Amino acid sequence: MSKRLVYRFPGDAWATLPEVGGKGLSLIEGARASLPIPPGFVLAVSFFDPWVSELKTTDAWTLFPAASEADLPKASAALKEIAAASRFTDEQRHVLMEALRTLERRHLFAVRSSSPNEDLEGASFAGGYETVLGVTEADLEDAIRRCFVSCLDHRVIVYMRANGFDATDPKIAVIVQEQIASEVSGVGFSLNPVTNNYDEAVFNSNWGLGETVVAGVATPDTFIVDKVHEVIRQTAIGGKEISIWLKEDGGTEEKKNFRSSETSLSDAQVRALTQLIKNVERHYQGFMDIEWAYAQDRLYLLQARPVTTYVPLAADVTTSPGQKKRLYFDVTVTAQGMNKPISKMGTSMFRRLLRVIGRIVFARNLTKDIDAAIPWISEGKIFFNLSAAFALAGKRKVTELMTVMDPLAAATVERLDEHEYMSPAWKIRILPYGLLTKLPSVLLMIYRAKRDPEAVHRWVEARLRRFEAEAMRIARTDTPLRETIDLLLSKVFFQVFRLTVPLTILSRFALGRLKKAAGNDPEASKLEVALPHNMTTEMGLALARVAALLPDDLDAGQLAEKLSAGTSSEECMHAWHHFLDAYGHRGPSEIDVAAPRYRDVPALFLDLLLVMKNSPGDDPQTTFERNQGERRRAYRSLHEKLHAQDPSAAEAFAKDYRFFETFGGYRETHKHYLVFVVASVRQKILAQAKALVAANRLDRFEQIFDLTLDQLDENSKDSSIDLRALAKTNTVFINKLARITRPPTIIDSRGFIPRPPALPAGKGEYTGVPISSGMVRGRIKVLHSPDEKPLEKGEILVARATDPGWTPLFVNAGGVVLEIGGLLQHGALVAREYGLPCVAGIENATSLWKDGTLVEIDGSAGVIRTIQE
Repeated sequence: MSKRLVYRFPGDAWATLPEVGGKGLSLIEGARASLPIPPGFVLAVSFFDPWVSELKTTDAWTLFPAASEADLPKASAALKEIAAASRFTDEQRHVLMEALRTLERRHLFAVRSSSPNEDLEGASFAGGYETVLGVTEADLEDAIRRCFVSCLDHRVIVYMRANGFDATDPKIAVIVQEQIASEVSGVGFSLNPVTNNYDEAVFNSNWGLGETVVAGVATPDTFIVDKVHEVIRQTAIGGKEISIWLKEDGGTEEKKNFRSSETSLSDAQVRALTQLIKNVERHYQGFMDIEWAYAQDRLYLLQARPVTTYVPLAADVTTSPGQKKRLYFDVTVTAQGMNKPISKMGTSMFRRLLRVIGRIVFARNLTKDIDAAIPWISEGKIFFNLSAAFALAGKRKVTELMTVMDPLAAATVERLDEHEYMSPAWKIRILPYGLLTKLPSVLLMIYRAKRDPEAVHRWVEARLRRFEAEAMRIARTDTPLRETIDLLLSKVFFQVFRLTVPLTILSRFALGRLKKAAGNDPEASKLEVALPHNMTTEMGLALARVAALLPDDLDAGQLAEKLSAGTSSEECMHAWHHFLDAYGHRGPSEIDVAAPRYRDVPALFLDLLLVMKNSPGDDPQTTFERNQGERRRAYRSLHEKLHAQDPSAAEAFAKDYRFFETFGGYRETHKHYLVFVVASVRQKILAQAKALVAANRLDRFEQIFDLTLDQLDENSKDSSIDLRALAKTNTVFINKLARITRPPTIIDSRGFIPRPPALPAGKGEYTGVPISSGMVRGRIKVLHSPDEKPLEKGEILVARATDPGWTPLFVNAGGVVLEIGGLLQHGALVAREYGLPCVAGIENATSLWKDGTLVEIDGSAGVIRTIQE
């Protein structure tokens, strides 16, 4: 059957994206839905097959696929020159003339490119392709040719390569549409692209044709509208420096400062635009970016495409327009330092963990009612439902707690009206009744810990070792996956969280009393440095021991071979195996069961080992012991001063210090063992993955993490179930989240992202939250992931946030700057352990400096100063 070469709109033919491209398909569907789209037609991709075939026979095409980024503009220009000389075949010209006869008005046309890769949810290609306005029938063939040639532009090719499209197979359709001689036109978004507010529409407008707005050559008027109530919230008159107008005989002309001081849209027109964009949004079932025009008081829709850059919310955390809203704190970003979403399998695992916690702590299922739960597991995310927290404890208490985790997020929430977000749930439904039965044993342990901290520490360690052995045994049984996970999660809660969490919390109270007793004495800041029993610090020191014992003059590949073959020195191999045995279950994004572990992929940290080995200065163990001595000396100094003033206060100070020194490092213990369970389950899942790949039911073993636990348990043995299709469906939303490179820490249930207050700072200064005291100068190294590039000795680590996978980097860091994080965030804790000056709460920290910039960090004042060289 021959391919269809043209599709009319409105019309009765069904088109597909590969045939007519994103713009063309949108216009065809919109016209069928009776949206006010000017009539026209789409010359399908197959219309241009003769030109593409001819192009592929040229020498220029032979050189094009292998062109480097530097040579691409030249290679592209050669192809464009050939394509610009393409001639219409008799069939092409006949198809074009027949399509033109279907249009009532054939005076002037708007001609636009429409790529099958363009205007998709994940790729917009905005500004990459050609548009020609005011085209006469005599110039139509030339305008169509120009649009075809634009698919070979080097900007388009670069974008295609960057987004995984096949740049060696050019495909383009071309839209020919009746030209609207608009008096005013522009663009609209069905959400607020600045604040991400789903309930606001934003319109930009200018006199004449909309090209000035689309191309950004004039400052348009801006209107922000409440879509729910159709009320204009904000109007800003732009400069409208240039406007473009249609000429009667074809082409366009420019006018400067035409009615630039006037508002280009009336209130009634803005309301009509609001109704139009709501209809477009409803029809296309998603947030839309439109181009529109007013001509002779009639509103036209010229284009409609999906909004590609916004932060999406899953259905379970989204409220309907006009309903009471909820406010969320993204723990995945703040506490875990993960910008990428948790996998589908990881999400389903955390939902089971939340059920276990709910049963034990709250005596009910926490996954059933979001309005009566504070922790909430959504698709790819762990949220704190601040609305429920407000209902339980009040906004002031909640923001005080948040300040410890992320001061910038706390300052953001402080500015909001909590009544707009208060949960409808009764407080009594959120109270932890389930803990009452566990309270006696916890109180007994606390009583013993206060009397003899070291003895209780030894007892806890013994319990944890038994738990670790038991968890390994359970994970290796043939018990179904869901039962295994439920059993392990219950045990990790009882054997770990019931022990280490209370002791951690009480150690923080002890620290507060220590600081209060010390007053303004600067020695007090040293009490938190180099604490024992911190598993993350111990992991970093163990890694440093391996680095120190590595053989000289090896690259990462040679090192991997030597360690894998066991041919390094006996001492080095012992340190290597000790690290993998003790910490091999950890790694970047470690709370996600899909994330590779150090044990799985040693290459995750081999480059870092080499940097650590070759870095000058003291080894980390020496530094840790020196800081440990500083802490002890600071304690003795403070104790002596207090004893001279009040012996009883000094005695209380000594007891608090003993308790804090013993249990202050426990903050990382609960997570260490939770991650141990996650890694144990991962091994069990991978065993199933290998069997499913062997049975040709999955393409690769990592694909298993795109399934839920229920899907895996229920369908793995039924060969009639298409696991690939399930995985593909499961990851649609996860992939949307993954495109967000900087997920917000605070967001509400209508997508609104509030911004933190601006902090005053001097010239060249950035003020954040003091996290770890001290002063240091060093050169910036901005990292978006722990394995992005080496961190040299003394460099200032700048990151959005960190998780334990970043810990080895702190060994070389001279100081730390975090965009996100508070006193209890992972990066802050490790910085204090290593005695590194650290400042957090610096908005857009990873964009403020370039690598190599010399800065001074004042960790006590929370200030970073750029040093002019």
